[in-house]
Amino acid sequence: MDASAAPQDQSADDEQQGLLCSTCRSLITREDQAISINGRHQHAFFNPAGIAFEIRCFQRAPGITPQGATSIEFSWFAGHTWQIALCATCHTHLGWRFVGQAGSSEFYGLIASRLRSL
Repeated sequence: MDASAAPQDQSADDEQQGLLCSTCRSLITREDQAISINGRHQHAFFNPAGIAFEIRCFQRAPGITPQGATSIEFSWFAGHTWQIALCATCHTHLGWRFVGQAGSSEFYGLIASRLRSL
């Protein structure tokens, strides 16, 4: 393999790992940002209105804009506040930003059905 092929291969890997907003197809995060919270990457929860959500957890999601005040009420992750997470481009609700007590940790729980692989 010659050296000129390496950057091209890396670029292809980066593109394959991208996760997009299913509404506007803006880049939200990458597969290499996937993390395990409470022993799992993927979780299923009901909100207080009884709506079910299947979420995937990510360390970083640069394509997200947190919206509104944080809340501890009905948090799906003990010791974490939550905040609505919108697509930074089209403002579709994609999930939630979770922040640990005293800002000790931060991650994003993104709705699996609202993400698309690149």
